Amino acid sequence: MRLLVTILLLFLSWFPLRAEDRQLVPGTSWSIIPPPGFVLERNPVTMFLHPSKAVVTIMQMPLQPLKLSDLGEIGSVQGTGQNATKLSETAELIVNGRQAFLMKGHMIERNAEMMSVMVIGEASIGMVIGSVPATAIGTVDLAAIETSLKTAEEVLQSMEQRIEALPYRFGDLAGMRVAELLVGSFAVVTDGPSATFNEDFDQVYALVFAMSGQSYTLDLQRDGEAARQRILQEYPDATILGTTMRDSPKGAVLEVSYSRQPQGAKALLGGTAWFRADGPAMLLMITQYPTGGGPAHYDRLAKVRDAIEMK
Repeated sequence: MRLLVTILLLFLSWFPLRAEDRQLVPGTSWSIIPPPGFVLERNPVTMFLHPSKAVVTIMQMPLQPLKLSDLGEIGSVQGTGQNATKLSETAELIVNGRQAFLMKGHMIERNAEMMSVMVIGEASIGMVIGSVPATAIGTVDLAAIETSLKTAEEVLQSMEQRIEALPYRFGDLAGMRVAELLVGSFAVVTDGPSATFNEDFDQVYALVFAMSGQSYTLDLQRDGEAARQRILQEYPDATILGTTMRDSPKGAVLEVSYSRQPQGAKALLGGTAWFRADGPAMLLMITQYPTGGGPAHYDRLAKVRDAIEMK
């Protein structure tokens, strides 16, 4: 669960919505009634955004046993770095007839108030998170946000239906599969049974997402350093091996290659990050694979990349 929260906080097309309408959150099996003034954005995280930068998002997680003590003790600090949150309140409650858990706290380094409701659904857990920066206090109604979180309701969707809601379309998956969607927009592609890429290091993984809203171009000199820093931000233990521009059937691709050996990995892992400009969108694909596979893993993942199209 903490891995998914970390991804959300690291990666924190406008579609105007009326606040009183229940909305199925694209890419998930969960719906909410968003708070007044919040509109849906998918750039790249699927979330409801307020002009004050307050956000509400839903994360769908596999069913797992959960009890109140799992949330942590009041006054304890959960998470580290920018994600460190001092808990101020936890509670067990019922939301739309389902068991649920409420958690509130203050994000120390981000100086933001956080509240979350986790609802135990029939087929998954819906974790609805509200984050309000200190600068937005007084601009948004915290009570209205909490009320919105408590409207979370499961709407059963197949993985195929969730994938269809993505802003991009997969083609040839080269024998792999879309194992999970994170925060509605990030697709986890793998060749094995697991979707936990920070734990199961014997599988080949790719994390795919897209950004939109402007016309993108790529330049090795201008964008290479930013791309490298993006990888080091995500993986501080990474060693950058090279940065280059490559041709592909879909146009030029900025490529950053790296290696890393995270805690728990028995051997060095290879990684390649690709950035592909696609008109008003940017496709990003971050990969991880055992180094023992040689160039075969790279070629397989490049095949997946070149078959992805923006909608």
